[in-house]
Amino acid sequence: MSRNPKRQPTFTTERLKVRPFRTSDVGVMHALYGDAHNVRFRSIAPTRTREESRRQLREHLGYRPNRFAVWAIERRDQRGVVGMINYHRRELRQKRVDVGWLALPTAQGQGYMTEAMRALLRHVIDDLGVHKVEAQIMKANKPSVALARRLGFRLEGGPIRDRWLIDGEWRSTMLYGLIAGEER
Repeated sequence: MSRNPKRQPTFTTERLKVRPFRTSDVGVMHALYGDAHNVRFRSIAPTRTREESRRQLREHLGYRPNRFAVWAIERRDQRGVVGMINYHRRELRQKRVDVGWLALPTAQGQGYMTEAMRALLRHVIDDLGVHKVEAQIMKANKPSVALARRLGFRLEGGPIRDRWLIDGEWRSTMLYGLIAGEER
């Protein structure tokens, strides 16, 4: 069994600081999750109020390395969060974990997710001993499909019909997988 850090780690990349969320990040949390267009490919409904975003942020503040962890992505050259990454549904016995990402619309297409996800993949594979990383992505989410492929993920199946129930509507996903050693 792999060792879990007692505190949530921070990762520094060439352009980014990938750090735990703080209570002061409620504004950016609302910008990330309150924009219905921005979360249209996520497994969650948009937050409708700042208070809903604050409740979501409280969940992100918890560090539960055996289950999930969420990080804020901040540019190093200027303060301010541009997105988030996470791992969730960690299965210790199977050495498997799901990952996800979300960027502010103004930060999309600049390579931040690729850079941040490479740091997260190194962490889950090297530090946590994960063997298989999975991402569920809606077929229409072309930018996320491209990101997954850039990182070394392969399409493994789908559509997985009616995988997510969001605001009373069922959504299907595709399953992408990456085995330790395949990451780019």
